Amino acid sequence: MKEQWTRERANEWYAAQGWLRGCNFIGSDCVNRLDMFQRYGAEAKLATADRELALCREIGFNTVRIWANFDVYYAEPDSYFEIFEKYIELCAKHGQKVMVVLTHEEDLPRGDVFVPKKMGEQAYALGEHQGRIPLSEEEKAKAPRHYLEYPELREKFFTMISETVRRYAQDERIICWNIYNEPGITIGARSCDILRELFALVRAEDPIQPLCADMWRGVKHGIASAEEKLAIELSDVISFHSYQSYEKLVVTIKYLERYGRPLLLTEWLHRINHNNIAEVYPLLYITNVANYCWGFVVGKTQTHEPWPSLWDEYDRSGTERYDFTKWQHDLFRPNLRPYDPREIALIKKFNALADAD
Repeated sequence: MKEQWTRERANEWYAAQGWLRGCNFIGSDCVNRLDMFQRYGAEAKLATADRELALCREIGFNTVRIWANFDVYYAEPDSYFEIFEKYIELCAKHGQKVMVVLTHEEDLPRGDVFVPKKMGEQAYALGEHQGRIPLSEEEKAKAPRHYLEYPELREKFFTMISETVRRYAQDERIICWNIYNEPGITIGARSCDILRELFALVRAEDPIQPLCADMWRGVKHGIASAEEKLAIELSDVISFHSYQSYEKLVVTIKYLERYGRPLLLTEWLHRINHNNIAEVYPLLYITNVANYCWGFVVGKTQTHEPWPSLWDEYDRSGTERYDFTKWQHDLFRPNLRPYDPREIALIKKFNALADAD
C-alpha cells in the first residue's frame, strides 16, 4: 500500500498487536548511537545488548525503539547494515519487536561545510545528560543543518533510508517506521520539506509496517507548529512524546484521540518533572496507548541526569517544581538491579494483565 493507511487499516493493525510497551534502547556501554553501530568495540557492545534485552523480556516488555545513524553509515557503509541486523536479531531473540527511527535532529552537523564525525572511542562528560560535552563558542556560532541540507549528502542519505526500509519492509520483526523524531526541534519549519520527502521515499518501498513522525511540544493550545501538524497529517498511526505530569498527559491523550488512529507514546518518563511510572504506566494500560519509556539500563549516556535546561532554570529562579532527588530517565542500575523495585513490580503487574487480556 503506497499511500497513507486509512483509519480502519491502522486500527486493525493495532488491534492485532496487543498492548505494545517497551523502551528506547541503547546499550549501557554505548556513549551514543554512533557508538552503538560503529565497528569499534561492536562485539562487546552487542554482548551487553544481549544481556540487557534479556531483561526487557523478563519484565514483560515486547518492543524497543532504536535509532538509525547516518554518521556511521557515511563512514562505515560496509559494516553498518551488518551490525544493524545483529541488533534486530538480538531484539527478536528476546521477544522485542523494533520501531526504527530513521532520522532526527540530535547532534546535527553545524556550519556550511559538512565535517564527518570521528569513529572510534567516543568522548563523554561525566554528570551530563547523554554525556554531552558542551559546545565551544565557535561551534555555537555555526547553525545546525540537517544532512539533507548539504547537497553533497542528499543522495547518500536517501540511499541509506531506502536500503534500510527495503531490507525490512516485509519483515515482521519491525513493528513501525518512525520516519522523523521530533521534527523541527533544531531546524524549525525547515523540517517540513524533509518530512514530505522521507514519507514519500519510505512509502515507495511499500512496507507492511505503519509510518509515523512525532508530535512533541504538547497540546496546551492545540498543535501549534507547522512541522508537527504535517507529521500527524502524514502519519498512519499517531506518535507523540510527553515528559509532562499525569494531568497534562491525560489532556494530550484526550486531544489526540480525535484523529481516530492508534496512539504511540514514543518517549516518556521524567521523574524529575513528575512524569512517573506509578501514575503514567497504569494510565497507558487502561487507555491502550503503546509506549516507549526513555532509557533502560543507566550507563554512559547518563540519561538519569537532568536536562541542562532544568539546571539553568533552577539557577535563574531557584524553582522548586522539579524533584532533583530522583533519576530523570532509566529503569535499571549498572548492576541490573532496579532503580526502584516498586516500579518494576508495577510494570510487571500491568504487563501480565495485558498478556492475560
